Amino acid sequence: MKKLSFLGLLCLLAFTVTGCQLYFGEEQNSDEGYCAADGYYVKGEWVSAQCPGGGNACAADKDCASGCFCNLQKGTCDEGGFCSEDRDCPQGYTCDARSSCIPSGASCAGTIASTCTNGAPKCPQGSVPLVAKGCYFDKDGDGQFDCSAIGECREPAACEAFQHSVDCASASCRTITRGENCTMPNGNTCQDGVSGCVCQRYTFQRCEEAP
Repeated sequence: MKKLSFLGLLCLLAFTVTGCQLYFGEEQNSDEGYCAADGYYVKGEWVSAQCPGGGNACAADKDCASGCFCNLQKGTCDEGGFCSEDRDCPQGYTCDARSSCIPSGASCAGTIASTCTNGAPKCPQGSVPLVAKGCYFDKDGDGQFDCSAIGECREPAACEAFQHSVDCASASCRTITRGENCTMPNGNTCQDGVSGCVCQRYTFQRCEEAP
């Protein structure tokens, strides 16, 4: 009876392995070890729940197979499902360019469309605006556009999204500043194209892609 129960458990495991196994790699040689969704196998037998070196580790959705997304809290690929459009995904998920359902409909890396007339939300240092469908995103439905901590972004934000000089510099982008109360060393007014101008203060204006 115990043997039958054990065989039943193995069958159950076989059927519950998610589509994310495609990313981990299918078994090609029974003598080789390979990583599946439920752990590490050697010679076709399950030996551990942990794969060597993480196995299913990821830093972004693109590191995972289609149908899966990167769970940033765990740093591993989770199954989200396949899709053709947003309505194919569960509530709280959206369809990405890989035809995969991923959490949330917003991204730090979203591009602002010319048809978006809303201004960007003022984000605290260490965060950037969330973007969805070409415009800024109201995640909470409270009528206010939201920001995301840079460390929680699923994809890297564009340089133009950074609103603080520290964040801009940390992303290896070019910081554009405006000088105030600027004069030449002899006290004369500064002229465009003439070097030697000294300003009392510099104010961050915007962040741009580095040349």
